[in-house]
Amino acid sequence: MRILNLAPLQEDNFKKIESQFLDDEFIYSDGHSVTQEMIDNCDIIIGNTGTQVNINRENIQLMMLHSAGSDSYVKDGILYPKTRLTNASGTYGKAIAEHTIGMILTLNKNIKTYVHHMDQHLWQGVSTGKELYQSTVVIVGLGDLGYELAKRLKAFECHIIAVKRTISPLPPYIDEIYTTSHIDEVLSRADFVILALPQTKETIHMFDKRRMLIMKKDAMLVNIGRGSAIVSSDLKDVLKSGHLYGAAIDVVEEEPLTQDNELWDIDNLLITPHASGGYVWKSARDYFTELVIRNLHHFKNHEELENEVDFVTGYRKVITYK
Repeated sequence: MRILNLAPLQEDNFKKIESQFLDDEFIYSDGHSVTQEMIDNCDIIIGNTGTQVNINRENIQLMMLHSAGSDSYVKDGILYPKTRLTNASGTYGKAIAEHTIGMILTLNKNIKTYVHHMDQHLWQGVSTGKELYQSTVVIVGLGDLGYELAKRLKAFECHIIAVKRTISPLPPYIDEIYTTSHIDEVLSRADFVILALPQTKETIHMFDKRRMLIMKKDAMLVNIGRGSAIVSSDLKDVLKSGHLYGAAIDVVEEEPLTQDNELWDIDNLLITPHASGGYVWKSARDYFTELVIRNLHHFKNHEELENEVDFVTGYRKVITYK
């Protein structure tokens, strides 16, 4: 088979994949420089393509995205109807969970303020703050990222409430579980609300001003899923009104955030530039490499694929918690 690899991995990852499939031909490019000729002459694509190529091609039997999100690939006409699609869910959870806890502690413990004090050579304490210890955390979205967060937050003895699209048995580390239809009922209980959502038509603008005002006045809102989940102008208004202890966001509605955007100047808002995940992290590269190897074996053996995307829901067909 001819396998086109567009994923942002490193040489040792490529070699590891190739060593498992010596009878196959591997072609390398990236999403920006891949050509239509490469697309038209491959059987399998590993990674995401740019918009300059047409991937609605009968020759493409399988596409393994290196992103967890697949919303732009499940639209009608993007892929050939018989092409199977998998995403990279599970790849980023560990790295993003660390980043998320780092953002929370940065605001809780006034680290953002102390960095500014360092710039001024100022030895001055801050008498306010917020503890993560034994707090109630609502995690909206219980895919890999939400679950990896729950595991780590349990070290802080947090009470974890999960909100997800469909009800399921209670996984380890989760204390309560609800569907999104009950989200308003649990928001008022949360000390921290963490959004770990993919982008679907149901999640766009899920958190507007009305929903943020349901939260406790001293709660914190964190978004490390998709920027579209929060109405940016409403977040600005709510924070400026004094409602919420603060917010931490790694994603925004329109990226990159423009230099003149008022969000930059809000003291109790922490912004990172969509930097929490990605293949800069070894854990992500290693996990995705192993996922690709397993799925290539599954495909060749006519077995069920891991992380196969349901074109109706846009989510994985099967989710397991480990």
